[in-house]
Amino acid sequence: MMILPHRSLSRAGLWLFLAAQSVAAGGFAGLAAWRGNVFAPAFAVLELAAVAYCLVRVWRASAGGESITLTASTLEIARIGNSAPPARFHPYWAQLVLQPGRCYGWPSRLLLRSHGRSIEIGRFLNEAERRDLAQRLAALLAQAKGLAPGEHTTRHGEA
Repeated sequence: MMILPHRSLSRAGLWLFLAAQSVAAGGFAGLAAWRGNVFAPAFAVLELAAVAYCLVRVWRASAGGESITLTASTLEIARIGNSAPPARFHPYWAQLVLQPGRCYGWPSRLLLRSHGRSIEIGRFLNEAERRDLAQRLAALLAQAKGLAPGEHTTRHGEA
């Protein structure tokens, strides 16, 4: 199963947006310089560099996701774009927990834990997607454990 964050802008779209921003800011900076504000072009260049840096950084960060592989003997969670080794659990002992947020309005956390280790999955998903992922993974883990889909037990705060 591949879990990817939402990404509404392609690489070409990002560069097209930055080019349009540059044309608009350059036009206004040129008009301001023509009217006597000689510092406007320098400010526009600094502003465009800061905006481009932030947008490119956010766009690259949104490229990461998670790969979840479930076999009869292994449950593996690998972060896409991360060189860290994947987390491995035995599916029979793995416990899936959907923790509510600490305070009202805070996002919940979907944790996979076993033998004192835990890993958060789907951090970039919204609440509905995180609940759906918890239900799907709980059903898959129940199948891997040989239980009927409704037979796995859930306690408060668990999926």
